[in-house]
Amino acid sequence: MAVGIRLGLDARKLTDYGIGTYLRQLVVGLAQRSDIELTLVVRSGHEERAQLLAPEARIVSTSAPGYSFAEHIAVPASLWREKVDLVHVPHYVVPVLLTHPVVVTVHDMIQLFYPPAKRRTLALLYLRTMLRLAIRRARRVITVSRAARTDLAQLLGTDPGRFSVVLNGVDPGLAERPPREELEELRTLHALRPPLILVVGSDKPHKNIEMVLRAFHLAVRRHRIPGQLVLVGGPGIGSRLAERAQRLGLGDRVRLLGRVSQRDLAGLYHLSSVLLHVALYEGFGLPVLEAMRAELPVITSNLGAMRELGEGAARLVNPLDVYEIAAALEQVLVDDPLRQRMVAAGRRKADKLAWDSTVEATVAIYRQALA
Repeated sequence: MAVGIRLGLDARKLTDYGIGTYLRQLVVGLAQRSDIELTLVVRSGHEERAQLLAPEARIVSTSAPGYSFAEHIAVPASLWREKVDLVHVPHYVVPVLLTHPVVVTVHDMIQLFYPPAKRRTLALLYLRTMLRLAIRRARRVITVSRAARTDLAQLLGTDPGRFSVVLNGVDPGLAERPPREELEELRTLHALRPPLILVVGSDKPHKNIEMVLRAFHLAVRRHRIPGQLVLVGGPGIGSRLAERAQRLGLGDRVRLLGRVSQRDLAGLYHLSSVLLHVALYEGFGLPVLEAMRAELPVITSNLGAMRELGEGAARLVNPLDVYEIAAALEQVLVDDPLRQRMVAAGRRKADKLAWDSTVEATVAIYRQALA
């Protein structure tokens, strides 16, 4: 048996969307291994949630907010009495007072490439500084796609060979269609009328949601496509996007559901006819892979990680060309042989990417870091 590793994992983002999915799957996988002794650092109030995922793990908590100076003291303090060999930080803010060997996962550079409108210059300088310090400090750096590795190397002027690519996995349970009654209940609850065009993502600038709405409006007006556009995880009722949809005369043709549970999201994948994911930038693009696992055709951007993940299985489009996106929507909705080919290719791609493989590759990197 391999020598055990006493691992500290910064799990404060356990309930976030993309990185939260990564963390939850990593925690579950690591907890099942006999060669890992796991200590989790969580936000105050999330102790029980973490213990359910990893019953044998040691749980320590901190109330320090993320992206604050307080976390540079609080996280090292929470690990000070813990006998860990290595700390895995799944984002690029590594507390400066942390004295343990570190492995870092950098998922993307979204906050640097597409900073929020209200983000101050000082905050951006802080994030850029922390990224450089994390790369310099870490014994190993993990990225989740070849595109993310290239972006990171170019941004920092660093050799790409410094970074290890470990692809995300996908929940195999998404392949199982939920019970018919459950799907009918979900359809009734949200007043959904198929065919549904599903969009999963926030309303941050890089998600390109305004272009999604414009493309749907064009597809309705020019191609007369039926059904509804369903947005999950982003703006809700009363948002600026909802007002824009009303002005465009789309009314209840656009359904803004906001945040939904993982179970409801799985149901929406199976209720929908196509996933539309035309973001301008992604480190990985997990909804693309999740839709493929649920046997849902995908239209996605011909850029970066989305091209990498979708090539040969998804319909790739220019995310800045409203006419191309609208035409792709119309074609995928009406061309049944094309849909069948896309579903089969997506299933083959999803079959190759499992969270077990992600965990195994990550543990191998831990061992390299401690060698």
